[in-house]
Amino acid sequence: MKYRAHAHKAVRLVVEAALLCLVLLIALALWNVAVWKWQQIHVHVPGSFYNVEGRQMRLYCSGNGSPAIVIETGLGSTSTGWLLVQEKLSALTRVCTYDRSGLGWSEPRPRPRDAEAIERQLHALLDLGGVQRPIVLVGHSAGGLYNREYAREFAAEVAALVFVDSATPEQMDELPGFRAQYENDKRAAPRELWTDRLRVWSGLERLMGNCHSKVDKGFEKYAALYDAKECRPDYVDGDLGEFMDLEATLNEARRLTSFGNKPVLVLSADPTHKHRSPRGDAEAPIWNREQERLKALSPQSWRVIARGAGHTIFKDRQELVVDQLTLLINYLRKGPAPPFGTTSTQ
Repeated sequence: MKYRAHAHKAVRLVVEAALLCLVLLIALALWNVAVWKWQQIHVHVPGSFYNVEGRQMRLYCSGNGSPAIVIETGLGSTSTGWLLVQEKLSALTRVCTYDRSGLGWSEPRPRPRDAEAIERQLHALLDLGGVQRPIVLVGHSAGGLYNREYAREFAAEVAALVFVDSATPEQMDELPGFRAQYENDKRAAPRELWTDRLRVWSGLERLMGNCHSKVDKGFEKYAALYDAKECRPDYVDGDLGEFMDLEATLNEARRLTSFGNKPVLVLSADPTHKHRSPRGDAEAPIWNREQERLKALSPQSWRVIARGAGHTIFKDRQELVVDQLTLLINYLRKGPAPPFGTTSTQ
């Protein structure tokens, strides 16, 4: 009898402990959702929201003038990193940034998330936002691939293309180890997605203090905006669809072989940038060659290598990005011609 009493007591303690853990997990998850909802209400998100193919998408335009500049961010990146550049260029012309679905403040949507789908949705968003064409398309990293598809499909709407250390259609098979790493990451992605979802939905990430974004120098006034987009259950790995469809995007971008006689500006990272990894060192000469190849899209092209800048030139060398885009806009307004056909380091 004494043995049975001890056994029942042990079972009861286990059940009580399990129930306590369950209550704590539910409380933690509810706390995470409550903080997220509070941030949605109290943090000002600049821009307007439009329904595009059944999902809310955010578009933020500032300044006046034409042609308008439309900025396409890199894979997995929100538009917040471009806010300082947008502020400065808004004194020159109208500038529009936006968040692709699943990033920033635009609602997630299912695949496909290739260039065709993304640029079709951007086109609809610009229509809803009343953005006049033609526009100057600025694309960072994978954003350059997406913009190539926009320029191919809506050629009459694009006055100029700007590539900011852009990805290129050839990189999958030209950059050392890129394809193998991509295939490995694709295989691991579904498992990592469930792990990430569990950590965010349970509130564990917030409990561990991982829901605060590192704010780059100069962006301190946007700290609350950065934090508010962290640890949102519905947005976990919101860029996964874009990543899984990357090869389709590369193949679609390859179809634009000429941009006619319209201006093309290529802004590239410094190949000697001191923060490169060993893999980056191996990629540098090939990436540099691919950047130079972008000039072949138009005889009215020029390239500027941003001295000391890494991949995020728009943060490392904001003034250079603003100066070169100012030169381009003024040219489109019948001002002096840029140094077409040249490559320089500045």
